[in-house]
Amino acid sequence: MKEFFKSAKVKALLSILLVLVMLAVLTSNTENNFLSSVVNTLTFSMSKVTAASADDGRDGLSDQELLEEYKRLKEENADLRAQLVDYYAVKSENERLWKFYDLKKEHPDFELIPASVLRKDPNDEFYSFTLDKGSSSGVKTADPVVSETGLIGWVSECDTNTCKVVTILSPRTGIGAADSKSGDVGVVTGSSTLASDNLTMFSKLKANHKVEIGDIITTTGISGLYPKGLIIGEVTDLGYDTYDTSHYAVIKPYENLKKLTSVAVIIGFSGQGEVLLQNQKD
Repeated sequence: MKEFFKSAKVKALLSILLVLVMLAVLTSNTENNFLSSVVNTLTFSMSKVTAASADDGRDGLSDQELLEEYKRLKEENADLRAQLVDYYAVKSENERLWKFYDLKKEHPDFELIPASVLRKDPNDEFYSFTLDKGSSSGVKTADPVVSETGLIGWVSECDTNTCKVVTILSPRTGIGAADSKSGDVGVVTGSSTLASDNLTMFSKLKANHKVEIGDIITTTGISGLYPKGLIIGEVTDLGYDTYDTSHYAVIKPYENLKKLTSVAVIIGFSGQGEVLLQNQKD
């Protein structure tokens, strides 16, 4: 009997119980209720084993019954640990989604999927990255990707569990955009001369445009690929491209795209794909 309680398995079990007790004390009230139920369950079962050992088997459980109780407790503990993992996973997902509360409130038609950055492409000077969400979560190619501050890119590739995002700093990006103050329209696209400074370009402006430094640039939503009114960034400079003889503005996103760790994919919004569907009909 004494050897049973000196075994490595029992010591490990008691260590787990001690950790759970400490978690119950240190965590918040909401978590404490959940963890306390875990601790209470384990404590109840352990008390039966302890009481039985005190009687050395005379008035309590037999050795065989103690072994069966230990096996049951071991399985129950594994289930409870799995529940803890699920609990913290859901909690983390809710915390990530809460970051986009204001965006969702402003655009109730948005279907948002929170995602974490798995890795960044070290060979891409425009800071593309891979997310931990894919087609199994409803993500599709060309879906817009946002942070709390606005648009940061779009999904270029997608598999079952991950997707790759091209940022608004890339020349591969072409977004119909407008100056929220003056109403001037143009195209937001990246530039190799600006990307390293976390800047992009608002190009194809008319010669008589009224865009000014400090103006906020947003999406027009005309293409059906992006929702209308998503913030892209703020004008920091104005210029003239002698190569294609057009005026442009330099845009600074409100997010540092080099340091992103979590974002959200907009997998659905009002008017999504309407232009593409219309073109297919025509």
